[in-house]
Amino acid sequence: MESRMWIWQSRAEAMVMATSRAAVVTGPGGPVEIREYPVPDPGPGEAVIRVELCGICGTDAHVFHGRLPTITFPALLGHEIVGIVTALGAGLDTDFAGRPVAVGDRIGVFPATSCGTCHTCVVLRRPGQCPRRPPSYGFKSPVDSGPPLTGGFADYLHLVNPGTVFYRTELPPEVAVLAEPMSVALHGIHRAGIGLGATVVVQGVGAIGLMVVAAARAAGAARVVAVDGSARRLALATELGADATVDITPLSPGAARHAAVREALGGSGATAVLGCSGSPEGFIEAIGYVADGGTLAELGNFTDRGAIAFNPYTDLLRRDLTITGVYGAGPDMHARYLRALEILERGGPPFTRVVSHRVPLRDVEPALRSLSTGHQLYGTDVVKIAIDPAR
Repeated sequence: MESRMWIWQSRAEAMVMATSRAAVVTGPGGPVEIREYPVPDPGPGEAVIRVELCGICGTDAHVFHGRLPTITFPALLGHEIVGIVTALGAGLDTDFAGRPVAVGDRIGVFPATSCGTCHTCVVLRRPGQCPRRPPSYGFKSPVDSGPPLTGGFADYLHLVNPGTVFYRTELPPEVAVLAEPMSVALHGIHRAGIGLGATVVVQGVGAIGLMVVAAARAAGAARVVAVDGSARRLALATELGADATVDITPLSPGAARHAAVREALGGSGATAVLGCSGSPEGFIEAIGYVADGGTLAELGNFTDRGAIAFNPYTDLLRRDLTITGVYGAGPDMHARYLRALEILERGGPPFTRVVSHRVPLRDVEPALRSLSTGHQLYGTDVVKIAIDPAR
């Protein structure tokens, strides 16, 4: 039996390994090395969890390639985290909602914290840019500048940031791991103004796009159209609530794709388009999916992918469009994470099928590369990859 084993006593868990493996990105474009770090004893208000699953986000792939200038290497990534509490520090006995939490409980961890009291947090309502906040889990770098186990691509995670937000959940890990992308989707739904009767296009149905499809349906959209180049992702979008899908693979960019999307909508543009493709070219194409007077909410270009030509008159003013950016889970990020868990707990759509690949720590590098080289891993189309350290 591998040394990575755990002994359970009722709901208590005792660790029999003193170190944790971590998949560390050593520089832009890799390589990724498996390193070992001591598993700490948590201090007051801290905790240690055994990572069950950590989703790989498109942002992780961009960071891997050096596209986020705030990250220096070596770095331990992974911010979509669900795991089992293995140790609680003094004074920590509830989750952020005030519910009791104990060793052995499964929790979902929101990656970002903020002070909640400064001008940026209170007046500007930009907690994601709080000048007093520590780096989010999965974004601290370099890895050895302080406690190292602060990213989810590892056996264990040290919840060390003051004010860390986590919630106890009974969801299976492959569903709970979707809470962070669902929280971003809920921010997008809010920014796009989607409500009863809206017609919606979701451009790009990776994990966040799929969560947008489900959230748009829950918000009361009258018609939801999913646009992507993967038959597998489009089929899942249908199961999650899309009324129609458009496979852009055989269609030339621009007019042909615009015509196909408008036909799927019933002949006109959408009142709301949510851009989740993550490319500047996709952003410009999405403008053509919006009905005059409608809204484009851009979720996908979370890192710098370059500039694109944009005509303020023809692309914006003449059509009376609203274009809005969606940065993470937004000013109500901690509340949205809880709402996301509640939506997932309610069930209905086949959320258990969104994670298409569960990969071991040794395959973090090929998994990251797959998100920028055709979205295939192990010979099959990627919908959502999650790192499973126990494999």
